[in-house]
This record gives sequence, C-alpha cells and structure tokens, in this order.
Amino acid sequence: MTKQQTSFIEYWEAVDAAMLKFFGIDTSDAGIDESLIASAQEECQTPEDFARWYGNKHDLTYLDDWKALYGVPARRTRKIAELNDLCRTAMGIAGLLVQTPGISAQSPEDQSAIREKVETFNAFTPDNDPHGERDFGAFEHNGERIFWKIDYYDTTLTMGSEDPSDPKQTTRVLTIMLASEY
Repeated sequence: MTKQQTSFIEYWEAVDAAMLKFFGIDTSDAGIDESLIASAQEECQTPEDFARWYGNKHDLTYLDDWKALYGVPARRTRKIAELNDLCRTAMGIAGLLVQTPGISAQSPEDQSAIREKVETFNAFTPDNDPHGERDFGAFEHNGERIFWKIDYYDTTLTMGSEDPSDPKQTTRVLTIMLASEY
C-alpha cells in the first residue's frame, strides 16, 4: 500500500476515529474503511500497536510520546488513574489494603494518620508518576519516610492483570510501607 499524504490534524482525527471503530465503538458516520479495521484487528493487540500500524500507512512518523505532545494522558491511562484514586480513597473496598510490619507497628493513631495521608495524597509529578497512573506516592510522617504503591493483579491474585483499566479483571492491591522496608 502506498503511503497517503495527510495533514497532521487529519491524520490524528482519522487515527482517533479508526481506534474507536477498532475497539468496537460505532463510527459509521466517520467514513472509516471497514477492510482497514479488519486488517488491523488481525495484526494489532493494543491501542499503541494500532496507532503504529495505522501510522505506517501514512507519510508521518508515529510519535511515541504523544501524551507529552498533547499534555494529557491517554483514555486508558486516565481510567487506570481514576481506578487507582478510588482504590486509595476507598481503602479495602475498591481494592485490597496491605500494611507492612513497619506500618502495623505504629500506634493506631499514627496508622490512621498515615492512611489519611495516602487517601488525600495529590503531589503527583512526572518524577513520581511518570506514566500518569497515580500508583505511587511518598511522604513524611513523624520523621519517617512512607511509601505507598498500587499493584494490579488478576482476580485470583496469582498473576498480574492483563488490563489494569478493566476493574472486572483486575484486583488492586494498595501497599503502605516504611521506605526502609522497600
């Protein structure tokens, strides 16, 4: 297939519409070539694979860090971040809560204060949250450095989740620990 000459805006609009169609969202009015979608579905497994595959059909270079270009995370990343926020703010309900021995050895008042700091944590930066998933944080409590992190497991807790953006196939585990226990 020869590459088509496409403006940057037209290209991303086409990629957006094609990705929606690729992932089963009706775009009948978007003018997407059905054979293109069928071919993509055979060859691609993830949105990133699809964007690279589709980009190779055009005279443009795929941008690996398109999130930085637009300054916003991808839809899947936003969903993961929202689910992680829920896991932190609904501890033990929207995910499992694990406290390490160092945290459990603290007084009940300190444990409560630490959990509250995890629940209200919002100091996310590119350094501590490079993927935009809001799955890690660190802070000080009574002179101790505290870490918290969220891991994604399948529903049996035997292996990692195949899709952390899907709460039906993911169990989140929030671990709170002393930095010295990491």
